[in-house]
Amino acid sequence: MYENPPAAVALSEGTKIPKEALEECIRHFEDFFEEVFLEMCKYGEVEDMNVCDNIGDHLIGNVYAKYYREEDTKKAFDALNGRLYAGKTIRCEYSPVTDFREAKCRQYDDGTCTSK
Repeated sequence: MYENPPAAVALSEGTKIPKEALEECIRHFEDFFEEVFLEMCKYGEVEDMNVCDNIGDHLIGNVYAKYYREEDTKKAFDALNGRLYAGKTIRCEYSPVTDFREAKCRQYDDGTCTSK
């Protein structure tokens, strides 16, 4: 769901960007996070939400929401799956991850992840 602005992509590749561009990247992310968080809250109390804003093709733009109640997770899944966001179809999946701080992609565990 989340798309990094071009300046954020340039920054991730080691390119220096003006302070104003950096501030705009931060605002862009914060606006996105707030919008999506408020939408997720319509289905129940959100315990945690994580947005992958890295550049890894397999993770970029993924949004993970964890609800306190499993029923709320299902409500969000049913309401959001297949909807459009910014012209793209949302594809929901249940995740076995229970603690986002400890989450790693499969390629990371295999030693093949090249994402920053």
